[in-house]
Amino acid sequence: MCSVNIHNVLVDFPFPPYPVQFAYMEKVIECLQKGENGLLESPTGTGKTLSILCSSLAWLTVRKAQVQSALLVNKEAASDFSKLLSNQLENAGGMSWGEPAPVLPKIIYASRTHSQLTQVIQELKRSKYNYLKVAVLGSRDQMCIHPEVSKETNSTVKLYMCMAKTSTRTCHYYNNVETVSVANEFTNGPVMDIEDLVKEGQKQKACPYFLSREMKKNADIIFMPYNYLLDPKIRKMHGVEIEGNIIIFDEAHNIEKICEESASVNLRSADLALAIDETNQVLKLYGKQDEESESSDVQITPQDFGPDELLILKGVLLDFEKVLDDIEIENKAKGLTREGRFIRELLLSARVQQGNYLTLLELLDKVIQYLSANSNSPFQRKGAGLQTFADLIKVVFAKNQVHFVEKMNRAYRTHFGIEESKSKSNRKVDEWLSKSDASSAKQVKTLNYWCFSPGFGMEDLIELKPRCIILTSGTLSPLDSFAAELHVPFPVTLENPHIIQEDQVLVAVLQLGPNKVALNSSYNNRSNPEYLTSLGKAIFYAAKVTPHGMLVFFPSYPVMKSCIEHWQNEGQWGEIMRIKPIYVEPQTKETFNTVMKDYYKAIDDPVHQGAIFMAVCRGKVSEGLDFINANGRTVVITGLPYPPLNDPRVILKKEYLEENRKAAKGKGLTGQDWYRLEAIRAVNQAIGRVIRHKEDYGAILFFDQRFGDPNIVNSLSSWVRKLVKRYDNPGKLIADMRMFFKHAADAHPVAGIPRLPVKEKSSFSDSGRNLPVATLGASGGLTSGNLVSARRKEVRPHISLGYEPSLDVSQYATNVKPVSPKPKSSLFENLNSISSNVIDFNNQRSDENSDLSISSQPFEPMVKKRKLQINMKYGQLNDSDVKPSSCTETVKEVKPNDYLMQVKTVLCRTNEYEKFKSVLKSYRSDKDISILFEALRNMFGTRHKNLVKGFRTFVFEKSKFDELCLQHGFV
Repeated sequence: MCSVNIHNVLVDFPFPPYPVQFAYMEKVIECLQKGENGLLESPTGTGKTLSILCSSLAWLTVRKAQVQSALLVNKEAASDFSKLLSNQLENAGGMSWGEPAPVLPKIIYASRTHSQLTQVIQELKRSKYNYLKVAVLGSRDQMCIHPEVSKETNSTVKLYMCMAKTSTRTCHYYNNVETVSVANEFTNGPVMDIEDLVKEGQKQKACPYFLSREMKKNADIIFMPYNYLLDPKIRKMHGVEIEGNIIIFDEAHNIEKICEESASVNLRSADLALAIDETNQVLKLYGKQDEESESSDVQITPQDFGPDELLILKGVLLDFEKVLDDIEIENKAKGLTREGRFIRELLLSARVQQGNYLTLLELLDKVIQYLSANSNSPFQRKGAGLQTFADLIKVVFAKNQVHFVEKMNRAYRTHFGIEESKSKSNRKVDEWLSKSDASSAKQVKTLNYWCFSPGFGMEDLIELKPRCIILTSGTLSPLDSFAAELHVPFPVTLENPHIIQEDQVLVAVLQLGPNKVALNSSYNNRSNPEYLTSLGKAIFYAAKVTPHGMLVFFPSYPVMKSCIEHWQNEGQWGEIMRIKPIYVEPQTKETFNTVMKDYYKAIDDPVHQGAIFMAVCRGKVSEGLDFINANGRTVVITGLPYPPLNDPRVILKKEYLEENRKAAKGKGLTGQDWYRLEAIRAVNQAIGRVIRHKEDYGAILFFDQRFGDPNIVNSLSSWVRKLVKRYDNPGKLIADMRMFFKHAADAHPVAGIPRLPVKEKSSFSDSGRNLPVATLGASGGLTSGNLVSARRKEVRPHISLGYEPSLDVSQYATNVKPVSPKPKSSLFENLNSISSNVIDFNNQRSDENSDLSISSQPFEPMVKKRKLQINMKYGQLNDSDVKPSSCTETVKEVKPNDYLMQVKTVLCRTNEYEKFKSVLKSYRSDKDISILFEALRNMFGTRHKNLVKGFRTFVFEKSKFDELCLQHGFV
């Protein structure tokens, strides 16, 4: 442990801090001492989290001592020593002795997700400040352990079910909270994250959700997600106190979007229909309440609400539904936009106004709670529609001062749109229902009340008078525009350089692909087959020279899906998988962790030359995950992830910024600047996944010529922009990558984690396969939990480049013995032994939500061997000079299992695999090559030529097979 003095605050750090860490902690302490807001950028991998924790908690300990000494000084019997101590602490703690009373602030640490907060808490556990009192706030979704409530999937329903049980003291987990909260484990015990708290709650039979709220009262530092601070409703629900406290937003590059979304709300006509249905249900339940109650948990008494109030509520909902139905939308694609105050006029037409909205909200709250407590059947309504309507009213009437209403009018837009309903309404028609609902129209109208000013939410936070707000991330640049968007002054700013040296990262923009086609993923070009083929080749070549892990980021899921489909159809997918197995980011949370584990396992498997993970900017992989050391050596950005150009919300945001700029006489962001920065910040996040510590290294490749634009380059993180090098020649880039990885592996052997040489796959399984991947701490040393054999450092990574003969890679391999050949097996012997567990990627097109993840055992399609040369004088790939090989030329022999797996993948969706087996059995008996070839041609056609030609390995009359291939155009 090392102690450093920063502005008279002694900070205990696990190791001597690097210059960038020291500069970062200086700025943090400056913010805390002066009570000023800070905007601090420090690249990923510079130890930002550890630095902000140690510096802020060190200041807090000084502040606590200062407060205690001030209390002593205020006493008449204060000693001279106490006064001297107070004077010495004054500068360190930043407290003025003129204050009427000493104030001890809390630190509120917010990040985007609970998983990111868990990582931060792990850092705190390893620091010297793990003795401080900690609380972590979470939702009932993560923390509820009641057998009945925890099963509910709807968060709103879960909230009201919990309220019903706690208010009537029928939840014994809640009843035990007061007793358990004073136990030693929670007052002076170790730091606990959500998972630890849930385990302890289950052990003590006490509710973790309410235990965390009890721990919050005496905590020094409180962890919570963004929206607990930025959303006024959630902030009030959790009792988060802002005044005088320190607010830290980590991963703050998302805060603009979170601010806008927290202040926005949308309502669908289907939600209104559901709300009316729920009101009808309560009317029916109310009439039967005295005879048969559907819940023993709570009894609603007549004075809570009566039939007359329910009828008034139903009338309000029907009036608002009629108002919404009367809105004419001529252009369904663009929708209809009105100014912000228009929504108040709509609500006024339904008799909802400033004078009665609180009474209406109180009634809605009671009805929703009644539904949640009395709906034991999954077929009964639980108040979701009524809650959506209540949320709309809360946002619209958040504040009612005249100046605030005018500010909302400028910052908001009321937008009406049309969406296709997935199913018709099944409500019974009665005299109360509108004609549009009775006819069960397929189209659903949407009412969107969108906030376009992130500063709107931040200003609301500032009004609560925190001591200071610190925003920090690895990707905040440019800081001026970021601060301007939030409408908050940031006197303290920092834009840190990276902790690594220039020789640890290669940053390249490849403007032309191997077939000399421009790489450009713009909307008009991304479906161009020549471009897609060129991009696939570029990724193929990059994979050949990348040791271990490689990340490929696409602008969106649809773009990634179309690229994968094209590469599969053209055979490029199989070519890439010959180099490394491919894993694809799924869109579902359920399978994501499994795919990630398989990817990491493939990286550590000595049989593979690493692996490729294909993901999406702004997706799960691009934020919050570390691809340290061998897990990520190259990151490829295939395009700029611009927001959807024709999205009404994007269009209105750009228009809003232009109006503001015009009103400010040319000051502020233009709509186009914002549009560009949205894409660049997503890119900056993605490229930050690779370089994770001082000794790490990697290549950052931009496979899109638009990254060569100076405006784009200048918007990248400062540590990246100065290293950007443009390439028109892919051969030169491949040569530079080869030399870069060779040099980096020599200069940083600990970070390289090379594999041991192996003879055969089976011989390694007992001695090396189960060795965990080594990881490095912030100090650059091996962590205790994941040590790897020290002898691995003596062996450089084996990189198979596949180029002949110019890129001789014998220098990369040290003591690597060839794999012993296995006995050949017959295609016919393996015909029935192939597992049916093969994923058909070609069958994914019609399903937008399909899981694109693949098995760690890839199939390898049969492709013709192409001989590629690199002219080392110019570095030019002579790919275009290579003529297509015919079936009579030398073809790499394909293994029977591999060939059958590929065939099964193609034929499983047409149910022709059994036919294929029958054809093979017939050929084995009658040896008729003509019948066999005709059957193959009918099954695969020209779309899968490689499967027809690949069968040549298994035929008895190869010359006759070659003639048939030539005759039918398969050459």
